[in-house]
Amino acid sequence: MDKILVNLDLKHDPTSLLQKAAVMANQYGAALELFCCCYNRSITHGYMFDKEQELKAEHAYIRQVEEKLEKLSLPLIEQGLEVGFDVAWNRHRGEGVVRQVLRHQPDLLMHGIQPHTRLGHYLFASVDWQIARKSPVPVLFVKDRPWNEITRITACIDPLHEGDEHAKLDREIMAQSYKLAQEGMGELRVLHCYNTLPHEAIFDEHLITDYEALQDKVETLHLRRCNLLLEEYGLSTDSYQVDMLKGESDLIISNYAKHNEIDIITMGAVARSVFDRLLVGSTIEHVVDHVDCDVLLVKPDGFICPVEE
Repeated sequence: MDKILVNLDLKHDPTSLLQKAAVMANQYGAALELFCCCYNRSITHGYMFDKEQELKAEHAYIRQVEEKLEKLSLPLIEQGLEVGFDVAWNRHRGEGVVRQVLRHQPDLLMHGIQPHTRLGHYLFASVDWQIARKSPVPVLFVKDRPWNEITRITACIDPLHEGDEHAKLDREIMAQSYKLAQEGMGELRVLHCYNTLPHEAIFDEHLITDYEALQDKVETLHLRRCNLLLEEYGLSTDSYQVDMLKGESDLIISNYAKHNEIDIITMGAVARSVFDRLLVGSTIEHVVDHVDCDVLLVKPDGFICPVEE
């Protein structure tokens, strides 16, 4: 990992995000680029009939933001890190961040998400969804909770996902998680959640009489697919690092992260329909909303970014 782009929202305290960015940069010897996509509606509307003055006000506002980023970069530079900063004016902040990714070509985008008003939970805002859907590089959604001394990383795989052709997404999930664990001196775990067919959902009398055999067949298929993926990393479903749990994935992942004090959960996004919000499934939204750890979102190899630079 050579370059990390850190997206900052200066309306919120960036301390936790910058601390984690510094840890990542130190571990990988990576350069940091602090970025802020800003926009002030008052400037656009206030100088509606004087374009020249509007541009002057816009540039002055950008300079103020640059000064704030420069101030935030100084402690990082004092740690011996290579740090740059950049500001862009764009009313569509999510798209502006993705355009910066295309320009800067980082290996990772770090993006802080804020607690929702509901009981302190987190919830994807429109900007978060834009970034999650469109970023061509992995996105680490960062929360305020500090990491353990040895970072605990969990790769959430699903080799039987109907939208994941040839398990491309799972391979990317494993590759990114393995990279974090190996290079960052972290601890890697692998989690696969799956469901078997409930007895009450079977209406064929022949299947009802052989229900246990059907369940065994399903579990065997999950084991076989997981082992095909895991053997590339010297792991198997018998490894102590691997857990296969039966149940609804969003609830299982949330409980698993809390019980095992996980720092980073790695998940994937697959396009499921033409509707924007469905690119990232409800499972990811539920997990982000209910866990207090960070979530690394990756795309399958060959993902085409819908935004042009």
